[in-house]
Amino acid sequence: MASPIEARAPIKCDDPKTGIAPFCWNSLKVGDYMEGWHKANVPKTCKKDEYWSVCFDRMATSNFKQDCTGITSSCEELDPKIHYLSPQWYYGAFNTWSINDFFKTWHKAIDTVSKKNPATLVDAATPNDFDTFLGAQNNGKISVDVPLNALVRKAGKNAKTDALAALIKAYPAKAKYDSAKIEKADPPIATHLKMRLEELLKIAETNLDAFVDFASNGTFSLKPRDFAAESLVDLLYPEGRIMVSID
Repeated sequence: MASPIEARAPIKCDDPKTGIAPFCWNSLKVGDYMEGWHKANVPKTCKKDEYWSVCFDRMATSNFKQDCTGITSSCEELDPKIHYLSPQWYYGAFNTWSINDFFKTWHKAIDTVSKKNPATLVDAATPNDFDTFLGAQNNGKISVDVPLNALVRKAGKNAKTDALAALIKAYPAKAKYDSAKIEKADPPIATHLKMRLEELLKIAETNLDAFVDFASNGTFSLKPRDFAAESLVDLLYPEGRIMVSID
């Protein structure tokens, strides 16, 4: 008798109803497809002041409308049984949801950790004078990317955290805080971090180049979700209090 794994039908990239898989992103050349779509449609077909991802999702089917550009915006997982204009279109639209869900996961995890033990984030926000990721700091003024990057590394090295670290570095934050006053920061460091995640999500969902780089190699073309907020909290806050090293 065949096992459930042996009996499972193979995923066919040109038929999303058979499932979704990371290798299909490159096989279908989704990035190239979306860049071609963007060039042909954004200036002509999309509504004025409409973000490309909102336009792309709206055009994916005749009745599909959602906005994945914000943490609190209405963005839902797609139904592969709906008729999409092409498999590339499905993968592109799926990734607008999948990437939104990824940032929501981080946002929720940071919020949870800040309530369980704020010292976790304070530890991440008080680095050495020199950080190997972002370089020397200036008079105690530290970019919010320093603690965020420390937490990303604490979450472990994998394709998704690598993609997040690359996005942080490619689009550095302007927001800074005083490291000497971090424990009494106003707003709290958790708020700084959550606002930065919201900013990065907006970049990924409104800048096509950033989106294609972030989603490359099918990093977010995967289901069911394997990066729940609870699991991330366990990585960031494993035993009551973590000490984040950014050496």
